[in-house]
Amino acid sequence: MRSLAALFLLAALAGCAPQTAQRGESAALVFPGGVVQGRWVETAGGSFPLPAPPLDVDAGEGGLEVLYPYVWQRYQGGELAASYDLPARARTIRARPEPVVLLEDGLYTPESGWRAFPARDAVRTAQGTFWVNDEGLWRGPDRLRDGDFERVVALGRGVLALGRGRALLWPAERELELPEDWTAADVAGDLYLLTPAGVHRYDPEGYELGFYAGAFRDLAASRRAGVWLLTPEGEPVHLTLELEEAW
Repeated sequence: MRSLAALFLLAALAGCAPQTAQRGESAALVFPGGVVQGRWVETAGGSFPLPAPPLDVDAGEGGLEVLYPYVWQRYQGGELAASYDLPARARTIRARPEPVVLLEDGLYTPESGWRAFPARDAVRTAQGTFWVNDEGLWRGPDRLRDGDFERVVALGRGVLALGRGRALLWPAERELELPEDWTAADVAGDLYLLTPAGVHRYDPEGYELGFYAGAFRDLAASRRAGVWLLTPEGEPVHLTLELEEAW
């Protein structure tokens, strides 16, 4: 019933929005392949409206994953393909390699439902659901390594848990040195790290392969879509995986 009520609420919010579609009313969100301005999804192939401005978005093999406080929706080709009721208020969604939703009090996947893992971040792979917090890197209920980590991504044949100034590559159990002032991270074969100076590209061994200077507030990347950045003004910038301008 919560899912149905939430969808009615989203429809009501959309109905109350001006028909001129004010696309800059809410903070812009970037994903691999485009940007969401207000309730409008903008991609290289066109645009389409959402019921209301979302909490978070990400794109993976299944389509565009759109997150509202208690509802997770999937869009394919601009059409709603699936919708999931969430058991608690959502924080963010990670779509790749497989989608997982971070809730205020745990994690959620359609297959496993709600799990009470106090995660700062999570990534779901064929090897399981990995998550991190200030106590370490975990897979499900099992702690794999102690540490204070803020982000975890799938990299190579394992996962990379990112802390400040260092990262742990698991299962190789190798530590990499990274900038302490990174603000966002994503993976598209290599690791792309956003700092106040710009975007850094690292290979899975930790060697820096490239750099693109500039001030940006968010980053998203995938092998298929390349690297997408969001300027402080909310405008998208599209780069190739080699950090060259795609437009």
